Amino acid sequence: MTPAQKRSYLWDYWRIPVLVVVVIAVASILLIRTIVTAKDTLFAVTMVDCGEENAFEPYAEQFAQEQGIPLDQMTFGNVVVGSASSQSGMALYVHLQSGTEDILVLPESVFMEYAVSGYFLDLTDAVPQEWQDKLVMADQRYDEYDDVQPEPMACGIHVRDIPGMPQTQYYQDAVIAISYNPGNYDTAVAFLNSLLKK
Repeated sequence: MTPAQKRSYLWDYWRIPVLVVVVIAVASILLIRTIVTAKDTLFAVTMVDCGEENAFEPYAEQFAQEQGIPLDQMTFGNVVVGSASSQSGMALYVHLQSGTEDILVLPESVFMEYAVSGYFLDLTDAVPQEWQDKLVMADQRYDEYDDVQPEPMACGIHVRDIPGMPQTQYYQDAVIAISYNPGNYDTAVAFLNSLLKK
């Protein structure tokens, strides 16, 4: 067999297996690189049903810089929920349960849908004494297992009550809360208190 025939034979019969091996090798290298270089999120803020409203983001970024949190380890997201029973609302339930949300800013009606199920922390011990009377109270769902009606819980603060917040329609109706299972509890409490002390 001549060298040209050998090359032709290799190309005709082995090009697909070789290409598959090369693609798998490249994909494996990229996957390993992604896993090795991934950074944990140190602070997560989520705006719910805010449309184009993003005036809250500079507050989160300023706090992250003051705390020494690199911006690539902070997430600031916008989520469209509509209602807690919608498909995207169910996705937010999953995020709240998994601990990927720290701070949420959401319309009061949506806040109440999640708050009755206990998806936000009780802020009574997390905020300064002068803010206790401004906390948003939410009734809790009847506990059929223990046959008791839990006490209402103070688990949010109206954004309009926080000094220096934007005076848009969204913020007039919005409530800020801490997820009941925050991935970064201390950071979430520190952020909320930094807003209240401005």
